[in-house]
Amino acid sequence: MDFQKLVDLYGELEKTASGNKMREILSDFFKNVPAEDIAVISYLTLGQIASGFDDVVMGMAEKSVTKAIAMASGTDAAKVQKILHETGDIGLTAEKVLQKKPQTLVPLGKLTVHELFEKLHTIAGASGTGSQEQKMGILSGLLQKTSATGAKYICRIVLGTLRMGVGEMTVLDSLAIAYTGSKEAKEALEKAYNICPDVGIISETLVKQGLKGIEKIDVHVGRPIQMMLAQRVDELHELEDKIPGKWQVEGKYDGERVQAHKDKKGEIMLFSRRLENITEQFPDLVADLQKYIEAKEFVIEGEIIAVDAKGKQLAFQTLMQRRRKYDVEEYIKKVPVQLKLFDVLYLNGKAWLHVPLEKRAEQMEKFLTKNKTIVLTDRIVTDDVEEANAFFHTMLKQGYEGIMIKSLASEYQAGTRGWNWVKWKKEYVKEMADTFDLVVVGAYYGRGRRSGTYGALLCAAYNEKEDRFDTVCKLGTGLTDEQLAELPTKFAKYKVEHKPARVTVQKEMEPNVWFEPKVVVEVLAAEITKSPFHTTGWALRFPRFVKFRDDKKAEQATTVKEIEGMK
Repeated sequence: MDFQKLVDLYGELEKTASGNKMREILSDFFKNVPAEDIAVISYLTLGQIASGFDDVVMGMAEKSVTKAIAMASGTDAAKVQKILHETGDIGLTAEKVLQKKPQTLVPLGKLTVHELFEKLHTIAGASGTGSQEQKMGILSGLLQKTSATGAKYICRIVLGTLRMGVGEMTVLDSLAIAYTGSKEAKEALEKAYNICPDVGIISETLVKQGLKGIEKIDVHVGRPIQMMLAQRVDELHELEDKIPGKWQVEGKYDGERVQAHKDKKGEIMLFSRRLENITEQFPDLVADLQKYIEAKEFVIEGEIIAVDAKGKQLAFQTLMQRRRKYDVEEYIKKVPVQLKLFDVLYLNGKAWLHVPLEKRAEQMEKFLTKNKTIVLTDRIVTDDVEEANAFFHTMLKQGYEGIMIKSLASEYQAGTRGWNWVKWKKEYVKEMADTFDLVVVGAYYGRGRRSGTYGALLCAAYNEKEDRFDTVCKLGTGLTDEQLAELPTKFAKYKVEHKPARVTVQKEMEPNVWFEPKVVVEVLAAEITKSPFHTTGWALRFPRFVKFRDDKKAEQATTVKEIEGMK
């Protein structure tokens, strides 16, 4: 397929402020995509060239892309830099500079989607001496071979700032409509995506094998599974109605949730809650997994926490020092970690997702050799609320966040927030306080002391049913002066010209600046009240910023349904 067809599609999507219209445009386009191109186009439409867990990184900074634009246009680099300063967007800069290309620099032939995809992979794979020059040369060639508008989108893809507002669920919806004629098939696609979170594989399987092929998609070691999520209750006594039978009550930790995979070759990979490959950041944990877990192949889940010399949990911010590319060995000594293991999803050639938790828990005890680094979660089995509450207070005394209550008879429901798991944190029992993970969708300019930065952020909850983000509060309290000063820089790559299609907002709440829904923040609030001004129908009273949740994707934020259930 000619890349220009995709460029025209992106132009339509970029102008669209309606999520339903976006799905309509995409599904119409998908109907005419050749089977051999569908995976490539699914990735590119998300601004990617591979699934997130494949850890494929372009490795080009804005300065290098600016130089490539200069090379492609025969323009002085300083002039391109000046235009970038004016537009604030690498894509618009490329479009403006490349409106008129010297004929001598324009290669013959059209740029195809496959050629673009392959050359972007070549850019990502280039390393070592002279690699930056090689990357700039390849990118320059691509920019010469496409239209000025095509150059806009290519530069944005290279820097990870496509910002069209299309999410994975948008693509799945559109594929369902295009290839089955019904949105109902989305449920089957979503179920497969939770086991195989790779839109390329899902789209290609659907086009070539239909829904029967989709239903056969199963766990594959080395490919992360979407993590199961928990509901919340207002009172612990609700557990008796929500989760019949016995429960496994576990400690809840303020750490980094991780899924560890070991394949037949003995290679171990670690994936975060966002399904990012974080293996290189925890070589000590990888070594201990090899040493203490007796299995040829596995997929297990747990929480990494930072600990002191006595094994006591340290703050989440301390653990985040381990999220680094450099000085890893130094920080292994500075910030030792412990893995609190709580689930097994695959073992020695067999998927364990449909095995009851009781059996999964027994299996973990069998394959784990006793040690101090990898331990099973603190846990009890009970069906007594008072016993669960006593265990909750024991966990708080040990410095943990709270408890998780899980049905002993439950299966592992990948990517699902169901009533088989319930979380109960210390914030939930404060008289007038609760915490929410919300998505930043906009900002308001600051005044007075906050002049020159953003004075408040517009935050939204995720509407799972409609795959959109509905507003719930303005957030300005709790941010330090330093954090406030950094906001424009932090959000620059997510800034968009108009309301993202998957965001809903009332006119009274429209921000000065819009952001693609990507950044998640933890917010503490006094209570939830009805609101005619927010599109959730609710507002948070006295919201206060707690921290950025870099470990969460926007679609993993607090849902509208959760907020409604807390009333």
